[in-house]
Amino acid sequence: MPGEKILLADDEPQLLEVLTEFLQGQGYAVQGAADGLQALAALQKEEFTLALLDLKLPGRSGLELLSYIKAHYPETEVILFTGHAELESAVQALRLGAYDYLLKSDLLLADLQAVIDRALERRRLTETNRTLLENLRQAQEELAQRRSSELTQIRRIGETLAGPLTGQQITKGLLDLIWESLPLAVLGLELRGGGEDLPQEAYRRQPEVTDASLGAFKAWLKNQVQGWPPHWLGVGNQKGEDREAPLPSILKAWVQAGEVMGLVAAGREPPFTPEEKELFRIFTLQGNAAFKNLLLYEKVRSLAIRDGLTGLHNYRYFWEVLHREVELARRYQRPLSLLFLDIDDFKKVNDRLGHRVGDTVLKALGSFLLEAVRHADLVCRYGGEEFVVLLAETGLEQATASAERLRQGVSELTVELPEENLHFTVSIGVAELKVGTDGDDLVKGADAALYRAKQAGKNRVCGDDGNLRE
Repeated sequence: MPGEKILLADDEPQLLEVLTEFLQGQGYAVQGAADGLQALAALQKEEFTLALLDLKLPGRSGLELLSYIKAHYPETEVILFTGHAELESAVQALRLGAYDYLLKSDLLLADLQAVIDRALERRRLTETNRTLLENLRQAQEELAQRRSSELTQIRRIGETLAGPLTGQQITKGLLDLIWESLPLAVLGLELRGGGEDLPQEAYRRQPEVTDASLGAFKAWLKNQVQGWPPHWLGVGNQKGEDREAPLPSILKAWVQAGEVMGLVAAGREPPFTPEEKELFRIFTLQGNAAFKNLLLYEKVRSLAIRDGLTGLHNYRYFWEVLHREVELARRYQRPLSLLFLDIDDFKKVNDRLGHRVGDTVLKALGSFLLEAVRHADLVCRYGGEEFVVLLAETGLEQATASAERLRQGVSELTVELPEENLHFTVSIGVAELKVGTDGDDLVKGADAALYRAKQAGKNRVCGDDGNLRE
C-alpha cells in the first residue's frame, strides 16, 4: 500500500539506487542503507512495515538484522536478497520468521512487487483481523465481504499489470482490464516512443459500433496525442465540453514513462458515474506504473549483469553462464575452453597516468575483445584488470590459437592521449574443461596458466598443458 515504510539494505550502490527509485515510484516511503550498521541504526529509530535485506551485508548480516527485527518488531515483514550459494542460509531465515527470499541473479521487478504485495497483504490481513475482533460482531460479516471485494480488485490489477514484462503484454492487460470492468462503446490507446517492441495503438469496440464511428474515435484520439497536453485526466460527460469528441461521454488519461508517452481514452453515450471515473483513473495510473516498471526492469537487469565501466558482462553473470555451459559440454560431450586475460603492468599505468587513463585502457580492451571474438563467445570483466573469454565448443589447441591472436591484437592497439600514444600488452592463460572437472576447476586451470605466463615474462599465452607462446 502506498505510504508504507520500507527499509532497503544492500551494499551494491547502483542496485540500491534503482530499487529505491522503483519502490518510491510505487508510493512507498523508502529508507536506504548501504550496510548492516546503517540498517540497524534505522531500525533503532523507527518501525518499518517491511524490510528488504541483502543476506550478506557488511557490519551486520541479514540474519542478524532479521533476529533484531523479530525481537523488537514482530509484525514487520522481512524479504531477503540472496545468491545461489546462500540458499541454505535463506532457508534458515525462513525458519527465523522471514516472509520470503529472492535470488539476486534472477531478480525481476514484477517478482519483487508480487512478493512485496503478498507480504504487505499478510500484515494488513493480520491487522484487519485484530480490528475485526475488537469491533462489534454485528459488523464482522459486512467488513469481511468488503475486504474480500477489495482483495479481488487488488489481485486483479496486480495479476494484470504487475506481471507482464513486455510492452505488448502491458498494453493488452491494461485495455482488457478497463474493457472488462466498465461498460464502454469504444476504448483506445495511442502510444509514442518506446521502440519497436511497444505497440503504437490498440482499440476495443462493441459489435454495434460502426467502422465509421470507430474511425472517428481513432482520428480524435490520434489528434489528442499530437497535442500532448501535460495533464493526467480529463473527463467530459457532456459533448459540449469537447466539441471534437466523437461521443457524449469521454474519459481520458495520459501515460508517460521515460520516452514512452500516450493517451488512453474510453467513450460511450451515457454519462460516467464518479465511481466509474475513479476506477478508470486507478486502472490508468496502474498502467502508467507498469510502463515505468518495464523501463526500470531493463535498468535493473542491466546493472545486475553488466560492468558499469566497460559495458561487458560482469563476474556474477560469468559464473551463471559458466555453470550452464559446463553442464551442456558434459551432456553433449563438447569441448569448452576459457581464456583468462590480465593487463601487464596495469598498476604502473594508474600510478604514472592516473586512474582515468587506466579506465580508458580497460574500456579499450573491452571494446577490442567484443569485436575480436565470435558472436557465440562470452566476454566478461572478471574484476580489476582481469577479463575472461568463454569459448564454447572449442578445444585447447584452437583456444590457444585464439588467445595468441588476441594477444597480438592487443599489443597493436593504440590508446590516444593528449600527451602520448599509449600501448599495452596482456598475458593470457588458457584452460580446457577436462573429464571429471567442473567450472571451478576450469577457472583455476586458466588462472594458473595465466600466472605461469606472467612468471615467464608477460605478454605471453600459456595453456594449462604448460606450453608457452610469445
